[in-house]
Amino acid sequence: MAHSCVRATCVARRVCGITLLEVLTAVVILGILGFVGYISYRPLLARAEAAQCMTNMRSLHTALVGYMQDKAQWPQPPEGLWEAEDQGPFEDWWIATLTPYGGTEVAWQCPTLRRLSRTQPEEEQHRMHYEPTPFDERTMTPYRWATQPWLVEIGDIHGRGAHILFPDGSIRVMDDIVPPLR
Repeated sequence: MAHSCVRATCVARRVCGITLLEVLTAVVILGILGFVGYISYRPLLARAEAAQCMTNMRSLHTALVGYMQDKAQWPQPPEGLWEAEDQGPFEDWWIATLTPYGGTEVAWQCPTLRRLSRTQPEEEQHRMHYEPTPFDERTMTPYRWATQPWLVEIGDIHGRGAHILFPDGSIRVMDDIVPPLR
């Protein structure tokens, strides 16, 4: 009788216990799943950020249209802001001018560039990631040419050329307009 009791205890210990090999196998499987998840996450993140970037540009288009309907002209920055060495006052002016129309500071920033620039010192970071085209103060000048951009993204951030905003509110990438040289 004592013998069967000992034998039952041994069987129970083997069934209930976890071996080092089982733990290592579980860790390896979780590592592989984590790696696969990370690899598939990056393209999804890039696509989501590109979509948010275009949404920001559409918000700025709406703000520019609202400003022009209200003021009957394209926003005219004070003299010298276009050529200034320090872009801070230029960026401040544009953000302040379009904020009442929905062109907030967040709308001026591409999420990809904002994420990538976190490692830079704050004084080197741009607050505006889209460059507005300068137009004169005549009411219809911004609408005169359908292919004259209103805003251009400051770089090839999404891998297909800069995003470009046109007067009709459409957004295209540079590579679709001018094919890259090969």
